[in-house]
Amino acid sequence: MPALVFDASVAPAHIVMTGETMSKPFRLTAFLAGVASLAFAATANPDPGAEHDHPRPPPPGVVSLQAQASVEVDNDTMRATLFAEAEDASPARLSDVVNRTVNEALRIAQADTRVKVKTGGYQTYPVYDKTRIVRWRARSELHFESADFKALSDLIGRLQGSMKLAGVDFSVSPAAHKRIEDELTAAAIADFQRRAQLIAQGFGASGYRIKEASVSGEGAMPPMPRPMMMRAAPMADAVQAPNVEAGTSRLAVSVNGAIVLEGK
Repeated sequence: MPALVFDASVAPAHIVMTGETMSKPFRLTAFLAGVASLAFAATANPDPGAEHDHPRPPPPGVVSLQAQASVEVDNDTMRATLFAEAEDASPARLSDVVNRTVNEALRIAQADTRVKVKTGGYQTYPVYDKTRIVRWRARSELHFESADFKALSDLIGRLQGSMKLAGVDFSVSPAAHKRIEDELTAAAIADFQRRAQLIAQGFGASGYRIKEASVSGEGAMPPMPRPMMMRAAPMADAVQAPNVEAGTSRLAVSVNGAIVLEGK
């Protein structure tokens, strides 16, 4: 069998071997090594014109943007918290006084269907003189809610003869919040699309596609009740109803996302 000879110009890094004394296993190994060398040479020296014939497309342009729609909304819900508080050396007498006060306030409030009322926290705790308990203190709360501000204000005035006002706050009702948020969502999405088209034109692209987007609502979280310092009135006297101003809440919807410019 003739010996294998490798052209040094094709695979200069390989040894050229000749002779009839070459064993068959060694000749097969040399042949495979030559094939591998030819494949490596073709890979290491590609056709210089191939890249020019098929240029790689540039990476697409990705632009992040944000759009928002917001509006000031009249608060349509009023909330108030009133509490009864007393002290006594006897826990039993103390509980009786506080319970009677709260029960009477509940009876008055439940007679007015324009106002919602529910019981709140109830606490009884000792008052110490150094390490000795000298008396007990109790506090019981009632929470009120209404869309009729005058009705709730008048009720507060009636109950302040026996209870104290902890705070009042105003907010947007859940139904109004949902309706307005839906409108703002549509407006924010439309503004996002408008800005995306404007950006695409500014960068010289013929169009765009949305890569990702998220929609979130903001605002109109019910504020904490504002504390109102009130002087205690005689138990039998009615108190003039407080004047209230509901104010407004700001609702907003934001759209955050990224677009891919196309046809540049």
